[in-house]
Amino acid sequence: MMKAIKGAALFAALALVVSCATTPAQKPVEKPVEQPKPTAAGALPEAELARAKALKQQADAYSLGDYAPEEYAAAEKDLAAGQEAYGKDNTASKASLDKSIAGYTAVNARGGALYLGTLQEKMNAARTAADDLKAGVAVKDDYDKAAAVADRAVKEKNAGDIASAASDFPQATDMFNAAAASARDKKAAADAAMKAANASEENSKKNAANADATMQSEGISSEGDTQGGGK
Repeated sequence: MMKAIKGAALFAALALVVSCATTPAQKPVEKPVEQPKPTAAGALPEAELARAKALKQQADAYSLGDYAPEEYAAAEKDLAAGQEAYGKDNTASKASLDKSIAGYTAVNARGGALYLGTLQEKMNAARTAADDLKAGVAVKDDYDKAAAVADRAVKEKNAGDIASAASDFPQATDMFNAAAASARDKKAAADAAMKAANASEENSKKNAANADATMQSEGISSEGDTQGGGK
């Protein structure tokens, strides 16, 4: 009996050894190592990009680059470089955008003053024309309203408010032109009335002279002559 048990145990052990020898050992599954994703240096210069675009929009709206072409070209180049590096190398992008902001600011300052200067000259010419026609007296209310807008435009120009001044200078110009036209019409009407009155008076004198000549030719004395003959 003991021999049978020993034999069975020996057989089981032998079977286990054979099984281990024929079954390949399972290798542990290795998790893939995540490679670090490349990140752009520095934070996104969102505020700088928005500011540069806003300044460019103002310059383009009034063609201020025509008054400062070199500064405008440099600002355009810096903006393009800033946009190219945006999200890739944010430090470089910010540096370029900062330069473009400075460039567009210079364009708007220099170009804005020259542009508004041309608008102011046109307004001054319209005001002088109105003054020559004495619009400040003939159409005082209209002239005073135009002068108020003109004064406001000058203050806006001096404050660097390009958008407001660019709107008010042409408005004042139109108002001075309208006041001048009204004054011109009034003067023309007054001149015509005076001419008509003078013509009427001249006609009256001529008619009186003709009537007197007719009476003299017919031997009829005028009232003055009759009174003179009675003395």
